[in-house]
Amino acid sequence: MRVFIADDQRELRSALRLLIEQEREIEVVGEATEAVSMVAEVRETQPDLILLDWELPGIEPIISPADERRLLSILRSHCPHVEIIALSGRPEAEKEALISGARAFISKGEAPHYLVSALRDIKTQSEKEKER
Repeated sequence: MRVFIADDQRELRSALRLLIEQEREIEVVGEATEAVSMVAEVRETQPDLILLDWELPGIEPIISPADERRLLSILRSHCPHVEIIALSGRPEAEKEALISGARAFISKGEAPHYLVSALRDIKTQSEKEKER
């Protein structure tokens, strides 16, 4: 599984990369710190999954900040089968992210095993869908 990390916090991106690199058959194919470059890099790298900071800066040139649903649609227009795990320091953003089409939501304050578990679940489900 190919994963793209989009978060403006360098320390968090580094921690996510280290965590993911410990998983077999999962690789990080790119990183972005803001929305415009993320869309361009997702188009180029074609990841299977995006770890998306739900408050990622730089969204204004693409859409209004209040319309994250549209951002997910834009990402899927460039990469139709991409899965998205929304990340946020605001646990109350979970409902909004899931309604918008994120496959999962992970609070940035949660233990790393929650993210690893979500990655493994999505990977397993994707493999089962490909077998069909």
